Amino acid sequence: MHMLTPARYALVLAASLCLAGSLRAQPALGPAPLAPADVAGLPGGGPHPRVVTGGFAVDTSSREQVRAFYNAVFASSDGIPINSTAVIANCIPGTNSPLFVNATLRRINWFRALAGIPAAVTFDAGECTADQAAALMMAEHGGPLQHTGDWTGWNCATSAGISAAASSDLAQGNNGPDSIVAYIWDAGAENYEVGHRRWILYPQTQVMGTGDVPAQNNYSAANATWVFDANFGGPRPATRTPYVAWPPAGYVPYQVVYPQWSFALPGVDFSAATVNLTSNGVPLAVIKQSFVAGYGENTLVWYPANLAPDTTTTFPFNGQDTVYGVTIGNIVVDGVPATFNYNVTVINPATSGADTFPLIVSGSSLPVVGAGNLYACTAATDPNLTGYRWLTAQATNGNLVDNAANGTTNFLVSPLPTYPLVTNSSTGSGLCFHLTTHTNPVPRILQLKEHLFPTNTTTLSFKSLLGMAYPNQTARVQISTNGGAAWWDLYAQAGTGSAASTFTARTLSLTNCAGLETLLRFNFDFASGTYDSRVAANIGWSLQNIVLTNTQQLVQFTTNATPSTNFTFTPAQAGNYVLAAGGVIFNEFPLSLGPLKPVTAVVGPTVIVLNAPLITGSQVTINFTLAAGVASTFRLLQTDQLGGVWVTNASAVLTTNMPGSSFQFTTTNGSGTRFYRVQSP
Repeated sequence: MHMLTPARYALVLAASLCLAGSLRAQPALGPAPLAPADVAGLPGGGPHPRVVTGGFAVDTSSREQVRAFYNAVFASSDGIPINSTAVIANCIPGTNSPLFVNATLRRINWFRALAGIPAAVTFDAGECTADQAAALMMAEHGGPLQHTGDWTGWNCATSAGISAAASSDLAQGNNGPDSIVAYIWDAGAENYEVGHRRWILYPQTQVMGTGDVPAQNNYSAANATWVFDANFGGPRPATRTPYVAWPPAGYVPYQVVYPQWSFALPGVDFSAATVNLTSNGVPLAVIKQSFVAGYGENTLVWYPANLAPDTTTTFPFNGQDTVYGVTIGNIVVDGVPATFNYNVTVINPATSGADTFPLIVSGSSLPVVGAGNLYACTAATDPNLTGYRWLTAQATNGNLVDNAANGTTNFLVSPLPTYPLVTNSSTGSGLCFHLTTHTNPVPRILQLKEHLFPTNTTTLSFKSLLGMAYPNQTARVQISTNGGAAWWDLYAQAGTGSAASTFTARTLSLTNCAGLETLLRFNFDFASGTYDSRVAANIGWSLQNIVLTNTQQLVQFTTNATPSTNFTFTPAQAGNYVLAAGGVIFNEFPLSLGPLKPVTAVVGPTVIVLNAPLITGSQVTINFTLAAGVASTFRLLQTDQLGGVWVTNASAVLTTNMPGSSFQFTTTNGSGTRFYRVQSP
């Protein structure tokens, strides 16, 4: 299995330098909204129980389930274009792409599912419209965020936006799914009680809303997420554990573990509570935040003493599974003293664990052209599985040499630049690809069009020059082995506030991707904050002489969905193909494909290969494989002497070991010598 280092999900990377170019506000949250005094008029059906169907669920005691849930579902919310019609300067709230809105909702339900609470929240259209007005207000004003108060000087203030601000988590400097991450992170001096997190993870909530505006000109992006519905204060639904913790008990991807940890339990006064934290059994000093009620459920908050609960500090992770033990004591639950103990195991979701079982394809290595060749894969174990997807493709030479002379012929560019992407290098050494933030503060991506099929000796080489870039800008070479749902770093170089003057040759191995469908991209990543927007050859990242060796590429892709592990492959022509299978969870999220099975389609008859018979007493077992062709029925023929008459053994029992590939006949052997053969009618 591949073991790669993923790009850390960076919400904020601060640059405390005096920079030339455009200035952007650092992401900010401000305080969380206070609980509503009255739920009348809020959606959600009133403060009474309501059956929540559908949604996400994940068993955090299963490393593989958590890994799949992150790679397939969390990652699917990244990189969705907002396509907004908002015009901040003119106080026009506009609308956003439905896919972007759905990605934000999916991110909310992802966090709720991992926390073990009902994860079938829906959006209310009216609240989304009001939140759009609130997000516009926050972006246009550009100052400290506020939920209530004096709105004098807020040029885009409206009654709808003011109402939404009082009922919403508010963020400035990011929007959409990124803002939901910001609320769960809940960094900053004003958020010691993690109020934003507590509202997103309030178990009773069933209806929310969202509004988002993108960064425009000198205005920052902003989000408003409506967090109150009429179920506030109502009966508490069933949760995985009596408490709601972040990070939750069980396995947790390191990307969503933040400095401030929390433990929520309704009605408990945590003023005198104690908390002990260990890392792989070693005690860690912690700092307990002041207990504050009134934000969702009563919550205890703490953080390791060597960390700072701000927007620039990420939780440390060394790449290996790390077990943190938590003990909460000195609390009273329903009049009874109580202590809670649980473990949080922080993992890298890019690496497989002991419970990872890739789907292995079985069937003939020599399928017959024009015939329906039966294949099967091992069954997936994820209880959220709703089906299987099958990939078939032809394999051909994938070696590549690109010196930028042909422009972007071999690449997909996202987003399309407003400056020359291919230009003369700043060193005078010829043409290069030039990736820079310029006036559009988003990651700039150059993705290879080829779908690679690497071998154990596949290498990527290129020349790299990281010009003027800052710590919030990182040059990354990334791969994906699940069709682009998640990307992992092969190489990363963060900016330092200075510019290199010469190109450096880099060579990277793709050995860990051998046998897997692999995508490759160059990503000049931008987190947020200040950047240099000038267009010059020494600003940003330049690339030359991109070379791939010892690899094949996959072409003529076909993807099929099946409800079971069986698949029929009908090649149209002779040649080399690959087959692979992967699961699908929650009806729409594909998991990583298993190893690709190379096959060679041939024009010819069925070929059956027999193993030596196994004789036990009077019973004989004959195992055989279907090496080429298509067959689902077989006959066992026998004779007592070579050259004699072959007759069908009608009493032989046929067993399928692997559908379309391996079979077995069992029969009773007579006295003396007997010869057998297998024939497909």
